[in-house]
Amino acid sequence: MIGTALPVEVVPAVVPGATTVLAHAGPGSTWQAMVVVAGVVLAGYVVVAACGRISIERPDDLVVPVAAAAIAGGIGVVGHAIISDFIGWGLPLAVTALLTLTLAATTPLDIRLPGPLPMGALAVALVSSVALYQPLTIALHPPPEFLPLAEDARIGIEAPADDATVPTGTVEVTVVAHEASIGPGRVDLDELDATRPAHAGELVVRRAAVADDGTTLDRQRVETGPEPGCTVTDPCKRTTVDLDLEPGTWRVTVELRRGDGTELAPTVTDHVTVEVE
Repeated sequence: MIGTALPVEVVPAVVPGATTVLAHAGPGSTWQAMVVVAGVVLAGYVVVAACGRISIERPDDLVVPVAAAAIAGGIGVVGHAIISDFIGWGLPLAVTALLTLTLAATTPLDIRLPGPLPMGALAVALVSSVALYQPLTIALHPPPEFLPLAEDARIGIEAPADDATVPTGTVEVTVVAHEASIGPGRVDLDELDATRPAHAGELVVRRAAVADDGTTLDRQRVETGPEPGCTVTDPCKRTTVDLDLEPGTWRVTVELRRGDGTELAPTVTDHVTVEVE
C-alpha cells in the first residue's frame, strides 16, 4: 500500500492474553476433543450407575470409568477438528460427571435415583452447560471468524533499519510479508479465503513519538491508501508506505491482520525506531 499517512485514531492497548487464546481446530483442539469424549463416557457411567446397573461405592469402583474415559478420549483425538467444537458443553459435562462419580465412591451419598446426588448432578450439568457454553467457547475455542490463527505468518520492516537516521519529511517504509501476503484491506469476510487468514491481509501502520526516557507518546494509527497492485486475488509480498514525520525520535509499527481487519492470533507485527533530523 502506497499513500500519505495521516493520523486518524488513537489505538487502545491490546488486551493482555487476547493473542494466546485457542482457535477453532487449531492448537488445543486435541485435548479439547479428549475432554469432550471423556465427558460423554463419564456421563454415561453416571446414568448407568443412577439406574442401578453398576455399583459406585468405593474408590476402586472408579478405575473402570476413568480408564474407559481415558481410552475413549485418546481415540476421540482422531476427530478432533469436529469434536473439539463441543468443548463448551463437554468441559462442564466432564467435570460434573467426574465429581459425581468421585462423591459416590468416597462418601456415603447414593448415586442411584431418586437420590439427591444424581438429581443434583443433573441440575448442575444442565445449568453449567447452558451458562458456560458461550464464555468457554469464546475463551477456548472461538470460531475462525472470531479470532483467526496466524500460523507461520510473519511481517517485517525492510527499510528503514532499526535505529536509522532519516531526513525530515516523507519517510518510505518498506514492509515485507513472509508466509503471508498483503491485500487492499477493509474487505468483506466472504471475499476472503477463510482457510488462509494471513492471505491478502490488511496492513495496519502506527506511529508514536518516543520520549527521552524511551516511552512512546501519542500512539496513533495512520491512514494509508491501498496500492492498486495489492488485491485479494493477487496480493503483494512487499509494499511501501509513505509517512510524514517531523524531527524527533519515532517508533513505526506495522501489523498484519485478516483482510477484514480482524486481528490474527498471535499478533503478526514488527516495529523500528528511527531518528528524524
